[in-house]
Amino acid sequence: MEGCGYEVFLSFRGPDTRMAFTDRLYARLTDAGVRTYRDDEDLRVGEEIGPNLLGTIEQSKISIPIFSKNYASSKWCLKELAQMVECWKRKGQVIMPIFYYVEPSEVRYQTGGYGEALLVHENKKRVDDESFRKWRAALSEVGGLKGWDIENGANRHEGQLIKEVVTKVLSELKKGYLVVSDFLVGADESVKEVERMLGTNSDDVKIVGIHGMGGIGKTTLAKVVYNKFSRDFTDCCFLADVRETSHSKGIVFLQTQLISNLSKKAHPGINSKDEGIMAIEERFSSKKVLILLDDVDEKDQLTALLGRRSRFDLGSWILITTRKVNVLREFGVKLTYLVGGLDPKRSLQLFSMHVFRSDHPPIEKTEQSREIVKIADGLPLILEVMGSTLSICGQKKEMWDDYLVKWKKGHIEGIGSKLMISYEELDSCQRQIFLDIACFFNGCDKNIVIYMWRDCGLCPIQGLEVLQLIMHPQPELWMHDQLKDLGREIVSHESGDELDKQSRLWNHNDALEMLLREKRNAKLEAVCLEFEDWSQYCFTLEGFAALPNLRFLQLSKFSLSNLVILDFSGSKLTHDWDGWRHIKRAKKLKVLNLSRCKHLSKTPDFSGLLTLERLIIEDCRKLAEIDSSIGQLKHLEYLNLNFCYSLYHLPKELGTLPALTELLLDGTSIKRLPDWWGIENMESPHVHISPSSKAGDSLNCLTSLLKLSLNYTHITHLPDSIKELRSLTELDLSNSKLIELPDSMESLENLKALKLFLLPESTVPALPKLPESLTSLAIISNALTVDPDLSNLINLKLLLFIIMEPEISSESDLVQVPMPRWIGKLSKLEVLTLGLPNITNLSPEFGTLPYLKTLQLFSCCALERISQIPSTVTKLHIGICPLLTTLDISYLKNLSELYVFGSSIEDISERALSEDLLEWKISKDCGYNLARTFGKMMWEQHGLEEPMSFFLYCLKHLRYNRFPNVYELFPNSYATIFFPLEEGICHHTLLT
Repeated sequence: MEGCGYEVFLSFRGPDTRMAFTDRLYARLTDAGVRTYRDDEDLRVGEEIGPNLLGTIEQSKISIPIFSKNYASSKWCLKELAQMVECWKRKGQVIMPIFYYVEPSEVRYQTGGYGEALLVHENKKRVDDESFRKWRAALSEVGGLKGWDIENGANRHEGQLIKEVVTKVLSELKKGYLVVSDFLVGADESVKEVERMLGTNSDDVKIVGIHGMGGIGKTTLAKVVYNKFSRDFTDCCFLADVRETSHSKGIVFLQTQLISNLSKKAHPGINSKDEGIMAIEERFSSKKVLILLDDVDEKDQLTALLGRRSRFDLGSWILITTRKVNVLREFGVKLTYLVGGLDPKRSLQLFSMHVFRSDHPPIEKTEQSREIVKIADGLPLILEVMGSTLSICGQKKEMWDDYLVKWKKGHIEGIGSKLMISYEELDSCQRQIFLDIACFFNGCDKNIVIYMWRDCGLCPIQGLEVLQLIMHPQPELWMHDQLKDLGREIVSHESGDELDKQSRLWNHNDALEMLLREKRNAKLEAVCLEFEDWSQYCFTLEGFAALPNLRFLQLSKFSLSNLVILDFSGSKLTHDWDGWRHIKRAKKLKVLNLSRCKHLSKTPDFSGLLTLERLIIEDCRKLAEIDSSIGQLKHLEYLNLNFCYSLYHLPKELGTLPALTELLLDGTSIKRLPDWWGIENMESPHVHISPSSKAGDSLNCLTSLLKLSLNYTHITHLPDSIKELRSLTELDLSNSKLIELPDSMESLENLKALKLFLLPESTVPALPKLPESLTSLAIISNALTVDPDLSNLINLKLLLFIIMEPEISSESDLVQVPMPRWIGKLSKLEVLTLGLPNITNLSPEFGTLPYLKTLQLFSCCALERISQIPSTVTKLHIGICPLLTTLDISYLKNLSELYVFGSSIEDISERALSEDLLEWKISKDCGYNLARTFGKMMWEQHGLEEPMSFFLYCLKHLRYNRFPNVYELFPNSYATIFFPLEEGICHHTLLT
């Protein structure tokens, strides 16, 4: 039961509906990709039903009670229902009731069979009075909710009702549900109060400010309200950490994010705050929106993101959380709510949830728990930290006594002193890591910072594992604001608040003052400086020499000496900058980031940076030359040159790097590799190559390579020596200009996935024999002249095979052929997408595929009939098959999704479709939107990113060649289609 992560919880009376309605609903939900729980299948043998079911309801996003005739006779059903109502009120969880041949009034007022069942429970004293009261209240509240009444509904067909339920569930799950703590206590009254504020004068734009100290639960409260009402708004937006993001990335970044979220599409970007304000006011003046701005600390942030509130449509709701109530007052927010601490009863409940996974402590721990809760003074963050600490340490009384004594001694007014308890539990190395994150690295990639900590002997892997008690274990380091403030207070306190004795300086002005003094300071270890224009300052080598223990310096992305990480990204550096000679003193430098250095046309001399392990030069648009000294970096493992558009050549010295495991060259202009090509000892390779290569060139020692991507390259040949890549599991030849493939590909004995999307310039006439190990194969080509034989691919599970005929001007030009018989031999196929213009029928062997779930037929222009579809198919998609006029799906009992467009099929009953299918659409036409939808479904089924240029190429090809049956499918309004390529925007006129 642990970690199940269900989205929907089904509550039902087994004997009434398990084998019929509930089973069908469960199957349709799971087929739609919804993680759905039902107790008869998922409960482990020997576990107690109650606590496990209640915990599952707590974690679910939607609960669906199925009120059948005997539902109320089950005490477990009633117990589940009461828990649903609690989660609904406390967390905004969604309840969708289904009245299965039961009147809603019978449930709401407990009449008829429901009243009789409750009377039996009451007479037999099956539960205490409080639980019985909750049962009645739950039935009354849920019975009054809008749901589905199958007996009195407009459509009594169970198939249609199930379809409506699944559609509604999918709609709710797409609303952007915000994650809140599973241990939510004491939010009921606060949620009701905020709701009351929002519920008055609903004809106006409502803004509610939620304020209070850090860690008190402001964000959690706002998220619960947001979740509860987001379904009532079409346009919603949640902006997290406004304070931190606006300071680190700028308010324009947040404005762009707001516009993108509300418009549901990427915004091209804005150039200034004023431009952003105008864009928000102009674009959303007629939209009713729900917006949550989390952790605002300046009035200007509200002005930039909300503008004049009257610009949003009437009925809009805006929630703001902040520590500073004066910010709300300055912006004119009239409705404010102060979040206070928890009372002793709720504090004990929250603490117990973290320690015991229960809402109350066991009897033997009650007294100690109450003493500990007193120390927290109702602050949820303190309760969480203490509870998490004790849950790790165990239940020994002596251990608890020690912690209680220790925590009582540290009981001082203020949050920091209480959080110091957790800090004191850390060893010296863990404390250093904690302080570094608090002062500098909150939000940074831990995989980069680890280099510095490891060099300092701080055991970062073990340290971060311990710190997960108080940080989210994500690739990006994250620390709660209260803990960050604590860390900075500790640094200041340790120095006696004397600036020249501090170990870390995160404030720009303080750091600048210290550097300009040029006075020896052996205590300073880390400094952060942020300059808009640093040309007005002069820092001498002597000034830096006065800081002998400096290990981290951020100076508009600049560093030296004993430093391990140097981040120059986004700076104006050039290769001949005078400061490079000082950088060579960084004898322990492991990471150098030069990304987005727009003036960098050549890399600097690397001869003094021999310890480098990661070199990032991504998106340097003017970079045209890699200095030959790169060959001296014998420890270099990672080199990223992505999107360096001006880079045409690689130095020959690059081939001498023995430790290189990752080489990223996507988006460069490299056309030819040096003859030396080879990378040795690759342990975790992921190499993207964008070069041209001649037949016969050797790939030398790439024998450990797992993934090779040649996406959007100028390569025309693969060398025969590709067979030496024995470990290769993925080969991406998308959007390539290949003219032939080597026969040696069959020797790639571990290859699992192959993508071969050939550009129109490609002229590959035939496929070689492919390795039997393949499980996923995707082919799109207009040049294959020899029908491939894939009969040996007996392990294939996913196959996409589209061949575009280049010269079809009329129906008579089609050379009609039967479907390849080898498809019937691919017995493990689960997903099949075919685009074969010449086939007239699907072969009989095709109907015997035992595991096929999805069948997609695209641009099969000669296809006249489909004799047999495997009965296992659940999804059937047919697009642009103009000669196909009949389709028998009556025997496809598992079919849940049907899309047909660009075909003249007329013999399908819409009534049958509405009763049995979750999704269906049939259209003789083929507009752009339908074609785009089909394309998305096609790529999603194969787990691929949508190659839009290819799909539109297919459409353009059909229109250009004026195949009559296809020509009529495209209205003139779609004559011109714009689509993105690697460089800029191209347009193609499809109708001449």
